[in-house]
This record gives sequence, structure tokens and C-alpha cells, in this order.
Amino acid sequence: MDTYGKLEQLKKLLDQGAITHEEYEREKAKLLTPPVSSPGQPAWDLGIDERTFVGLMHASQFLSSFIVPLIVWLLYKDKSAKVDEAGKEILNFEISYTLYIIVLCITIVGLVIVPVVGIAIFVMIIIAIIKALNGESWKYPLTIRFLK
Repeated sequence: MDTYGKLEQLKKLLDQGAITHEEYEREKAKLLTPPVSSPGQPAWDLGIDERTFVGLMHASQFLSSFIVPLIVWLLYKDKSAKVDEAGKEILNFEISYTLYIIVLCITIVGLVIVPVVGIAIFVMIIIAIIKALNGESWKYPLTIRFLK
């Protein structure tokens, strides 16, 4: 139903006494006022706020390492500074730790350390998710800044 039809329906309800004049004016104002996004809502309307979106970017590493965060970053980096920052941080983290693991796998001693690094990666991603959901930025430790 278009705005005009909704206004007609409201007027009928007012004339029938089903709603008060105050209720009529309030609902009429809602219909005639264009929606304004709240400060917490990003330019893209996916039904989630920016903090949750960034938290999901960090969590998506569990599904696909760097592929999903890369795609999301490429799609939304221009719409939010926080998404841009988080995307770069995630990609720097993934590249850095992939290189570290490759180097460790080459060495015999490193083969013993790789599982420890894997657990550390898991823990760091969890910390990043929690920080993002709290609205904080977090830099993964020992990450080389390939993207600035």
C-alpha cells in the first residue's frame, strides 16, 4: 500500500474513533517523514550494526581463512573506515601467519611449533571478534603491515 492509501486508512480510523487525534498525527508524521538511519547503522543496510559486521569479518576467517574477509573488504571498504581498517588488518594477519607457518614447516624444529602457532591464531581471532563486538580496534600481534 502506498503512502496515500495509508494516510486514507489512518483518516478513516480517526473518523471512526478507533484512534485519537494524537495517534493520527504521530502516525501521519511517520509516514510523511523519510527514514533516517541511526548513527550506529552503516551505509549498507544488512540489518546489523558496524561492530557486528566487523566481528563477523573476523569470524569468517574460521570458514575460509582470507577469502571471505577479502571479498567483504573489497565490497565494503569504501563505505566504512572501520571495515576498511579491519579488512586490512585481517589480510595482513593471514598473509603474515601463512608465511610464518611456511617457514616453520621448512625447519625440523618448526614442525613442533606449528601446532602452538595454530592455537595462538585461533585465540587471536577470538580476541579480535570480542574486541570488534565491543567497538574496539585490535592489531594482531607480530603482523607484518603489507596493506596500510
